[in-house]
Amino acid sequence: MNEKEKNPFLAGPIFQPLLKFMIPVLLANFLQAMYSAVDLMVIGRFADAATVQLANAAVGTGSMIMVMVTFVINGLAMGTTVVLGQYIGAKDRTGASKVIGSAIGIFAVLAVALTMVMEVMAPYFALLMNAPSVEMTTVYLRICGGGLIFITAYNVMSGIFRGIGNSKLPLLFVGIACVVNIALDLFTVCVLHWDVTGVAVSTITAQAVSVILSFVMIRRMSLPFDIKPELIRFHEGLSGKILQAGVPLAFQDLLTNLSFVVINSVANHLGPDADAWAGIASGYSVDNKLTTFAMIIPTAFLQSMAVFTAQNVGAGNRERIQKGLRYMLVTAGGVGVALALLCEFGGSAMASVFTDDAETIGYAAQYLRGYALDCLICASMLTLLGYFNGCGHATLVLIQGLVGSFVVRIPIVLMLRNYENVTLTHLGLGCASATVASMIICTGYLIVKTKNDTMFPPFMRRNGKT
Repeated sequence: MNEKEKNPFLAGPIFQPLLKFMIPVLLANFLQAMYSAVDLMVIGRFADAATVQLANAAVGTGSMIMVMVTFVINGLAMGTTVVLGQYIGAKDRTGASKVIGSAIGIFAVLAVALTMVMEVMAPYFALLMNAPSVEMTTVYLRICGGGLIFITAYNVMSGIFRGIGNSKLPLLFVGIACVVNIALDLFTVCVLHWDVTGVAVSTITAQAVSVILSFVMIRRMSLPFDIKPELIRFHEGLSGKILQAGVPLAFQDLLTNLSFVVINSVANHLGPDADAWAGIASGYSVDNKLTTFAMIIPTAFLQSMAVFTAQNVGAGNRERIQKGLRYMLVTAGGVGVALALLCEFGGSAMASVFTDDAETIGYAAQYLRGYALDCLICASMLTLLGYFNGCGHATLVLIQGLVGSFVVRIPIVLMLRNYENVTLTHLGLGCASATVASMIICTGYLIVKTKNDTMFPPFMRRNGKT
């Protein structure tokens, strides 16, 4: 059996292997999002009634910062996934082994640096976010920040598994960890009454379980690369290649989440007076969780398209990449319609999963009605980003992220806060405006590059242009 027969991404049917790869990615992302969502659900239902809105806002606001940090880590890990996928597609075991060694070095430094930043800056982040309870938010951030070594390690290991075409093991690991997190949340909040402290400790403990399981499995598996101590260093050329592929995606995620942080800050002080702020902030905290879940499917499209494209670039399968893109865009369009309808008409029902507070549910549904436009096109836009990243066009990913966040989303949201009678629905539409701008940029770039035959590396081009 030759290598292409072993790897369904490189030969045979296209859509079915993509779907089989994407579904575990989607489910793993769903369970990963459940970490902080379960925190909010347990706090919303079992915390002290006198402080439940403040605790809700603290967990929602703090977890938004942690989601932003995690997305940055995941974006950088996608650089490892893409570069590793190219070497796997080219059947270069030595190169793949050096990619792994470089990635371990890069992310070890990153984990230490991020931990230090979170421990020092936690109270300032809480103040910047206009958190109703700075003390509670700071506690949540510092505990979660102390566990960033586990968050980083898990995302890197998941990226490695996906780079070799295995999306099932990350799903297994995060599924076990999610069960651990739920059990610990209930114990620390309902039995120990630790509230915000309890859910933060539970989240980090669950991530540690994921890392331990991933490490044990990697040591026992037969892999298309070697993990040796002497290879763990910054290999010349490869470290830069990983960063070149990962930094634009990480920066894109940072910019996107930073713009959501601005929205969160505006939402925390939206309304006619201070009496309304806690309710609105609590409602938007629920929205943070719901929109995180809404982004799970688009993110799975990005990750799957990036791995598929990278492996076929390494193998030189031009036509196969283009067919895969068409299949994924059609599927993403249908998913977008379904997500938009769910946000438009099912906001109250979804919000009620997290809390019984009627005021919080009402505010959460407001935002989702505006956010529906974002859901409509986001899956298609992220599919294109995965395609561009797999082809090596990381600069475009960076440019559209800058334009979408700093030229469109943040200015519009900051402008909205100056108008009277602005609701969370308007903020949702302001959020969606950036995705519309990014989709326009991506579509134009695809048309130009396809017309000029400059989308793929020179050895894959039909007209021989360099």
